[in-house]
Amino acid sequence: MPLVDDSMDESTPWLITKLRQRYLPTESGFIIDRETNNLPVWCVSTSAFDKWFSELESVIDQTLGRRLAYASAESEELRWSLAPPLPKAWFGQQKKRIGIMNIDWAIRGLGQLEILESTTQGSTLLIANRGHTAIAAGMGNAGWEQIQEARFRFQWSDRGAGETVVETIPDPRQIPATKSLEIPWVDGVGDVVDDERTFHRARHEADGVWTVEGNRTLMIYRDLLMRFESLAIPYLADTPRSTDSRTDWVGIQESEKVVLWDAMAEASRKQFLASGELVLVADPEHWISVSKRYMAMQGLGQVSKSIGIDGHGGVELHLAAALHPAIVVGRLIGCWERAEGRAAKATWSASGDGHCIKIESRRVIAE
Repeated sequence: MPLVDDSMDESTPWLITKLRQRYLPTESGFIIDRETNNLPVWCVSTSAFDKWFSELESVIDQTLGRRLAYASAESEELRWSLAPPLPKAWFGQQKKRIGIMNIDWAIRGLGQLEILESTTQGSTLLIANRGHTAIAAGMGNAGWEQIQEARFRFQWSDRGAGETVVETIPDPRQIPATKSLEIPWVDGVGDVVDDERTFHRARHEADGVWTVEGNRTLMIYRDLLMRFESLAIPYLADTPRSTDSRTDWVGIQESEKVVLWDAMAEASRKQFLASGELVLVADPEHWISVSKRYMAMQGLGQVSKSIGIDGHGGVELHLAAALHPAIVVGRLIGCWERAEGRAAKATWSASGDGHCIKIESRRVIAE
Protein backbone atom coordinates (compact mmCIF):
# COMPACT_ATOMS: atom_id res chain seq x y z
CA MET A 1 0.00 0.00 0.00
CA PRO A 2 1.62 3.30 -1.10
CA LEU A 3 2.21 6.03 1.39
CA VAL A 4 0.65 9.41 0.58
CA ASP A 5 2.12 12.58 2.05
CA ASP A 6 -0.80 15.01 2.25
CA SER A 7 1.53 17.83 3.21
CA MET A 8 3.74 17.48 0.14
CA ASP A 9 4.91 20.93 -0.95
CA GLU A 10 4.97 21.31 -4.74
CA SER A 11 6.23 24.90 -4.75
CA THR A 12 9.55 25.89 -6.33
CA PRO A 13 11.93 27.41 -3.76
CA TRP A 14 14.23 29.28 -6.18
CA LEU A 15 11.24 30.90 -7.90
CA ILE A 16 9.64 31.90 -4.60
CA THR A 17 12.95 33.46 -3.53
CA LYS A 18 13.06 35.57 -6.70
CA LEU A 19 9.42 36.60 -6.30
CA ARG A 20 9.92 37.53 -2.64
CA GLN A 21 12.98 39.60 -3.49
CA ARG A 22 11.05 41.60 -6.08
CA TYR A 23 7.46 41.76 -4.79
CA LEU A 24 6.88 43.13 -1.31
CA PRO A 25 3.66 42.80 0.77
CA THR A 26 2.52 45.93 2.60
CA GLU A 27 0.37 46.40 5.68
CA SER A 28 -2.42 47.89 3.56
CA GLY A 29 -2.86 44.63 1.61
CA PHE A 30 -0.86 45.70 -1.44
CA ILE A 31 1.92 43.95 -3.34
CA ILE A 32 4.50 46.41 -4.68
CA ASP A 33 7.19 45.85 -7.30
CA ARG A 34 10.51 47.14 -6.02
CA GLU A 35 11.93 47.13 -9.59
CA THR A 36 9.39 49.67 -10.87
CA ASN A 37 9.47 52.33 -8.16
CA ASN A 38 6.99 50.32 -6.05
CA LEU A 39 4.14 50.10 -8.57
CA PRO A 40 1.27 48.03 -7.08
CA VAL A 41 0.46 44.74 -8.80
CA TRP A 42 -2.50 42.37 -8.93
CA CYS A 43 -1.41 38.76 -8.39
CA VAL A 44 -4.29 37.09 -10.22
CA SER A 45 -4.89 33.71 -11.84
CA THR A 46 -5.42 33.67 -15.59
CA SER A 47 -8.80 32.00 -15.16
CA ALA A 48 -9.97 34.71 -12.73
CA PHE A 49 -8.73 37.56 -14.92
CA ASP A 50 -10.23 36.03 -18.08
CA LYS A 51 -13.57 35.55 -16.31
CA TRP A 52 -13.52 39.12 -14.97
CA PHE A 53 -12.68 40.58 -18.38
CA SER A 54 -15.28 38.52 -20.27
CA GLU A 55 -17.94 39.53 -17.73
CA LEU A 56 -16.90 43.17 -18.15
CA GLU A 57 -17.34 42.95 -21.93
CA SER A 58 -20.71 41.27 -21.43
CA VAL A 59 -21.99 43.90 -18.99
CA ILE A 60 -20.91 46.80 -21.23
CA ASP A 61 -21.84 44.90 -24.42
CA GLN A 62 -18.61 45.93 -26.15
CA THR A 63 -15.44 44.21 -27.29
CA LEU A 64 -12.61 45.70 -25.23
CA GLY A 65 -9.59 43.66 -26.28
CA ARG A 66 -7.99 46.38 -28.39
CA ARG A 67 -8.25 48.91 -25.57
CA LEU A 68 -6.64 46.39 -23.21
CA ALA A 69 -3.83 45.74 -25.70
CA TYR A 70 -3.06 49.45 -26.09
CA ALA A 71 -3.13 49.89 -22.32
CA SER A 72 -0.77 46.95 -21.98
CA ALA A 73 1.63 48.51 -24.51
CA GLU A 74 1.69 51.83 -22.67
CA SER A 75 2.12 50.18 -19.28
CA GLU A 76 4.93 47.96 -20.53
CA GLU A 77 6.73 51.01 -21.92
CA LEU A 78 6.48 52.62 -18.49
CA ARG A 79 7.83 49.47 -16.86
CA TRP A 80 11.00 49.56 -18.99
CA SER A 81 11.42 53.30 -18.49
CA LEU A 82 11.77 52.51 -14.77
CA ALA A 83 14.30 49.72 -15.34
CA PRO A 84 18.06 49.94 -15.90
CA PRO A 85 18.89 50.58 -19.60
CA LEU A 86 19.10 47.54 -21.85
CA PRO A 87 22.52 46.70 -23.35
CA LYS A 88 23.61 49.07 -26.12
CA ALA A 89 22.04 48.33 -29.50
CA TRP A 90 25.28 47.14 -31.04
CA PHE A 91 25.57 44.28 -33.50
CA GLY A 92 24.83 40.97 -31.80
CA GLN A 93 23.20 42.53 -28.74
CA GLN A 94 19.58 41.87 -29.78
CA LYS A 95 19.57 38.36 -28.29
CA LYS A 96 20.89 39.73 -25.02
CA ARG A 97 18.16 42.39 -24.95
CA ILE A 98 15.46 39.78 -25.62
CA GLY A 99 16.98 37.56 -22.93
CA ILE A 100 16.80 40.31 -20.31
CA MET A 101 13.18 40.99 -21.24
CA ASN A 102 12.25 37.31 -21.05
CA ILE A 103 13.79 36.98 -17.58
CA ASP A 104 11.52 39.81 -16.44
CA TRP A 105 8.45 38.36 -18.15
CA ALA A 106 9.13 34.94 -16.62
CA ILE A 107 9.08 36.33 -13.08
CA ARG A 108 5.80 38.11 -13.89
CA GLY A 109 4.33 34.89 -15.37
CA LEU A 110 3.59 36.55 -18.70
CA GLY A 111 5.23 34.25 -21.24
CA GLN A 112 8.26 34.62 -23.50
CA LEU A 113 9.10 36.79 -26.52
CA GLU A 114 10.40 35.20 -29.72
CA ILE A 115 11.20 36.79 -33.11
CA LEU A 116 9.83 34.78 -36.02
CA GLU A 117 10.83 37.21 -38.77
CA SER A 118 12.29 40.71 -38.95
CA THR A 119 12.82 42.99 -41.96
CA THR A 120 12.98 46.73 -42.53
CA GLN A 121 9.29 46.59 -43.55
CA GLY A 122 8.12 44.94 -40.35
CA SER A 123 8.49 42.04 -37.94
CA THR A 124 6.54 39.01 -36.78
CA LEU A 125 6.74 38.31 -33.07
CA LEU A 126 5.56 35.30 -31.10
CA ILE A 127 4.54 35.50 -27.46
CA ALA A 128 4.86 31.88 -26.32
CA ASN A 129 3.14 30.65 -23.15
CA ARG A 130 1.20 33.91 -23.12
CA GLY A 131 -1.25 34.75 -20.34
CA HIS A 132 -4.06 36.93 -21.73
CA THR A 133 -3.73 37.38 -25.48
CA ALA A 134 -4.51 41.13 -25.63
CA ILE A 135 -2.08 41.87 -22.79
CA ALA A 136 0.55 39.73 -24.52
CA ALA A 137 0.08 41.60 -27.81
CA GLY A 138 0.57 45.00 -26.22
CA MET A 139 3.56 43.79 -24.21
CA GLY A 140 5.10 42.24 -27.30
CA ASN A 141 4.92 45.44 -29.31
CA ALA A 142 6.18 47.59 -26.43
CA GLY A 143 9.02 45.18 -25.80
CA TRP A 144 9.99 45.20 -29.47
CA GLU A 145 9.99 49.01 -29.44
CA GLN A 146 12.38 48.94 -26.50
CA ILE A 147 14.66 46.44 -28.22
CA GLN A 148 14.65 48.28 -31.56
CA GLU A 149 14.48 51.80 -30.09
CA ALA A 150 11.77 52.70 -32.61
CA ARG A 151 7.97 53.01 -32.78
CA PHE A 152 5.73 50.38 -34.40
CA ARG A 153 2.08 49.86 -35.18
CA PHE A 154 0.81 46.38 -34.39
CA GLN A 155 -1.97 43.87 -34.85
CA TRP A 156 -2.23 40.40 -33.43
CA SER A 157 -3.85 37.01 -33.71
CA ASP A 158 -4.18 34.15 -31.26
CA ARG A 159 -2.78 30.84 -32.48
CA GLY A 160 -4.16 28.81 -29.61
CA ALA A 161 -1.92 26.56 -27.50
CA GLY A 162 -0.92 29.65 -25.52
CA GLU A 163 0.62 31.53 -28.45
CA THR A 164 -0.04 35.07 -29.66
CA VAL A 165 1.42 36.29 -32.97
CA VAL A 166 2.09 40.03 -33.28
CA GLU A 167 2.69 41.73 -36.63
CA THR A 168 4.51 45.07 -36.44
CA ILE A 169 5.26 47.76 -39.02
CA PRO A 170 7.33 50.92 -38.49
CA ASP A 171 5.37 53.94 -37.24
CA PRO A 172 6.89 57.24 -38.44
CA ARG A 173 4.82 59.38 -36.06
CA GLN A 174 6.52 61.25 -33.25
CA ILE A 175 4.87 59.70 -30.18
CA PRO A 176 5.92 61.04 -26.77
CA ALA A 177 7.23 58.64 -24.16
CA THR A 178 4.75 57.19 -21.68
CA LYS A 179 4.59 59.02 -18.36
CA SER A 180 3.50 57.83 -14.92
CA LEU A 181 -0.19 58.29 -14.14
CA GLU A 182 -1.62 60.14 -11.17
CA ILE A 183 -4.01 58.00 -9.12
CA PRO A 184 -7.20 60.03 -8.44
CA TRP A 185 -7.59 58.80 -4.87
CA VAL A 186 -5.33 58.63 -1.82
CA ASP A 187 -3.80 55.30 -0.79
CA GLY A 188 -1.92 54.73 2.43
CA VAL A 189 0.32 51.92 1.20
CA GLY A 190 2.00 51.50 4.59
CA ASP A 191 5.14 49.66 5.59
CA VAL A 192 6.46 46.44 4.10
CA VAL A 193 5.40 43.43 6.18
CA ASP A 194 6.01 39.67 6.15
CA ASP A 195 2.38 38.68 5.53
CA GLU A 196 1.53 35.80 3.23
CA ARG A 197 0.71 36.43 -0.41
CA THR A 198 -0.47 34.08 -3.14
CA PHE A 199 2.90 33.95 -4.91
CA HIS A 200 4.59 32.57 -1.78
CA ARG A 201 3.34 29.14 -2.98
CA ALA A 202 4.46 29.50 -6.62
CA ARG A 203 5.46 26.48 -8.69
CA HIS A 204 7.56 26.77 -11.86
CA GLU A 205 5.91 25.06 -14.83
CA ALA A 206 7.68 26.33 -17.96
CA ASP A 207 9.50 29.41 -19.27
CA GLY A 208 7.22 32.34 -18.47
CA VAL A 209 4.68 30.18 -16.63
CA TRP A 210 4.17 29.55 -12.92
CA THR A 211 1.19 28.31 -10.98
CA VAL A 212 -0.24 28.40 -7.48
CA GLU A 213 -2.12 25.24 -6.48
CA GLY A 214 -2.52 24.37 -10.16
CA ASN A 215 -3.77 27.80 -11.26
CA ARG A 216 -1.57 29.79 -13.63
CA THR A 217 -0.90 33.19 -12.09
CA LEU A 218 0.06 36.59 -13.51
CA MET A 219 1.45 39.82 -12.08
CA ILE A 220 -0.56 42.68 -13.60
CA TYR A 221 0.29 46.30 -12.80
CA ARG A 222 -2.41 48.63 -11.51
CA ASP A 223 -0.95 51.05 -14.05
CA LEU A 224 -2.28 48.78 -16.81
CA LEU A 225 -5.78 48.81 -15.30
CA MET A 226 -5.77 52.61 -15.00
CA ARG A 227 -4.62 53.04 -18.61
CA PHE A 228 -7.30 50.59 -19.74
CA GLU A 229 -9.89 52.66 -17.89
CA SER A 230 -8.77 55.90 -19.56
CA LEU A 231 -8.84 54.26 -23.01
CA ALA A 232 -12.25 52.61 -22.50
CA ILE A 233 -14.15 55.61 -21.08
CA PRO A 234 -14.37 57.60 -24.36
CA TYR A 235 -16.24 54.70 -25.99
CA LEU A 236 -19.00 54.73 -23.36
CA ALA A 237 -20.57 58.09 -24.19
CA ASP A 238 -23.64 56.38 -25.68
CA THR A 239 -23.90 53.68 -23.01
CA PRO A 240 -26.60 54.49 -20.44
CA ARG A 241 -26.20 53.56 -16.80
CA SER A 242 -28.34 50.68 -15.60
CA THR A 243 -31.48 51.84 -13.79
CA ASP A 244 -30.91 49.03 -11.27
CA SER A 245 -27.26 49.58 -10.41
CA ARG A 246 -26.07 48.07 -7.13
CA THR A 247 -23.13 50.51 -6.66
CA ASP A 248 -22.87 54.19 -5.79
CA TRP A 249 -19.63 56.14 -6.30
CA VAL A 250 -19.55 59.27 -4.16
CA GLY A 251 -17.70 62.12 -5.85
CA ILE A 252 -17.50 60.50 -9.32
CA GLN A 253 -19.24 62.94 -11.64
CA GLU A 254 -18.27 61.73 -15.12
CA SER A 255 -21.16 59.58 -16.37
CA GLU A 256 -18.96 57.39 -18.59
CA LYS A 257 -16.67 56.64 -15.66
CA VAL A 258 -19.65 55.72 -13.48
CA VAL A 259 -20.83 53.30 -16.19
CA LEU A 260 -17.38 51.70 -16.40
CA TRP A 261 -16.93 51.42 -12.63
CA ASP A 262 -20.42 49.90 -12.32
CA ALA A 263 -19.44 47.32 -14.93
CA MET A 264 -16.00 46.61 -13.44
CA ALA A 265 -17.58 46.05 -10.02
CA GLU A 266 -20.34 43.85 -11.41
CA ALA A 267 -17.78 41.78 -13.33
CA SER A 268 -15.70 41.45 -10.17
CA ARG A 269 -18.75 40.34 -8.18
CA LYS A 270 -19.70 37.73 -10.78
CA GLN A 271 -16.14 36.44 -11.07
CA PHE A 272 -15.89 35.91 -7.32
CA LEU A 273 -19.26 34.17 -7.05
CA ALA A 274 -18.35 31.91 -9.98
CA SER A 275 -15.18 30.84 -8.14
CA GLY A 276 -17.29 29.00 -5.56
CA GLU A 277 -15.28 30.33 -2.60
CA LEU A 278 -16.85 29.92 0.84
CA VAL A 279 -17.16 33.01 3.06
CA LEU A 280 -18.16 32.79 6.72
CA VAL A 281 -18.96 35.97 8.66
CA ALA A 282 -20.51 35.86 12.14
CA ASP A 283 -19.32 39.24 13.39
CA PRO A 284 -18.34 42.53 11.68
CA GLU A 285 -14.70 42.07 12.78
CA HIS A 286 -14.53 38.90 10.68
CA TRP A 287 -14.38 41.09 7.57
CA ILE A 288 -10.74 41.83 8.39
CA SER A 289 -9.78 38.15 8.04
CA VAL A 290 -12.06 37.74 5.00
CA SER A 291 -10.28 40.62 3.26
CA LYS A 292 -6.87 39.16 4.09
CA ARG A 293 -7.81 35.87 2.44
CA TYR A 294 -9.70 37.07 -0.61
CA MET A 295 -8.08 40.46 -1.26
CA ALA A 296 -4.70 41.02 0.37
CA MET A 297 -3.38 37.65 -0.84
CA GLN A 298 -3.74 39.06 -4.37
CA GLY A 299 -2.65 42.62 -3.58
CA LEU A 300 -6.13 44.19 -3.84
CA GLY A 301 -6.08 45.83 -0.40
CA GLN A 302 -7.21 44.96 3.11
CA VAL A 303 -9.96 46.01 5.51
CA SER A 304 -8.49 47.83 8.51
CA LYS A 305 -11.77 48.50 10.38
CA SER A 306 -15.27 47.06 10.15
CA ILE A 307 -18.40 48.49 11.77
CA GLY A 308 -21.86 46.90 11.77
CA ILE A 309 -24.53 49.35 10.56
CA ASP A 310 -27.74 47.31 10.87
CA GLY A 311 -29.09 44.04 12.16
CA HIS A 312 -29.01 42.30 8.77
CA GLY A 313 -25.29 42.03 8.08
CA GLY A 314 -24.76 45.57 6.81
CA VAL A 315 -21.21 46.81 7.36
CA GLU A 316 -19.05 49.87 6.92
CA LEU A 317 -15.57 48.80 5.82
CA HIS A 318 -12.50 51.02 5.95
CA LEU A 319 -9.42 50.40 3.81
CA ALA A 320 -6.20 52.38 3.76
CA ALA A 321 -5.63 51.45 0.10
CA ALA A 322 -7.44 49.82 -2.83
CA LEU A 323 -5.82 48.56 -6.02
CA HIS A 324 -8.88 49.78 -7.93
CA PRO A 325 -12.10 50.81 -6.11
CA ALA A 326 -14.44 49.17 -8.61
CA ILE A 327 -12.68 45.80 -8.53
CA VAL A 328 -12.42 45.91 -4.72
CA VAL A 329 -16.07 46.92 -4.24
CA GLY A 330 -17.21 44.13 -6.57
CA ARG A 331 -15.08 41.58 -4.72
CA LEU A 332 -16.50 42.69 -1.34
CA ILE A 333 -20.09 42.60 -2.63
CA GLY A 334 -19.43 39.05 -3.83
CA CYS A 335 -18.04 38.10 -0.41
CA TRP A 336 -21.05 39.65 1.34
CA GLU A 337 -23.53 37.86 -0.91
CA ARG A 338 -21.74 34.55 -0.39
CA ALA A 339 -21.81 35.05 3.39
CA GLU A 340 -25.37 36.38 3.70
CA GLY A 341 -27.05 34.47 0.89
CA ARG A 342 -28.83 37.47 -0.64
CA ALA A 343 -28.19 40.37 -3.00
CA ALA A 344 -26.21 43.39 -1.79
CA LYS A 345 -25.55 46.99 -2.75
CA ALA A 346 -22.56 49.19 -1.93
CA THR A 347 -21.57 52.83 -1.55
CA TRP A 348 -17.93 53.83 -2.00
CA SER A 349 -16.31 57.07 -0.92
CA ALA A 350 -12.72 58.20 -0.52
CA SER A 351 -10.88 60.75 1.59
CA GLY A 352 -7.36 61.52 2.69
CA ASP A 353 -7.65 58.59 5.10
CA GLY A 354 -8.40 56.02 2.41
CA HIS A 355 -11.59 54.28 1.32
CA CYS A 356 -14.94 53.69 2.99
CA ILE A 357 -17.28 51.04 1.58
CA LYS A 358 -20.78 50.50 2.98
CA ILE A 359 -22.40 47.18 2.05
CA GLU A 360 -25.96 46.26 2.91
CA SER A 361 -28.89 44.25 1.65
CA ARG A 362 -30.00 45.37 -1.80
CA ARG A 363 -33.65 44.99 -0.88
CA VAL A 364 -35.38 46.34 2.25
CA ILE A 365 -35.83 43.66 4.87
CA ALA A 366 -38.91 43.88 7.06
CA GLU A 367 -38.17 44.21 10.76
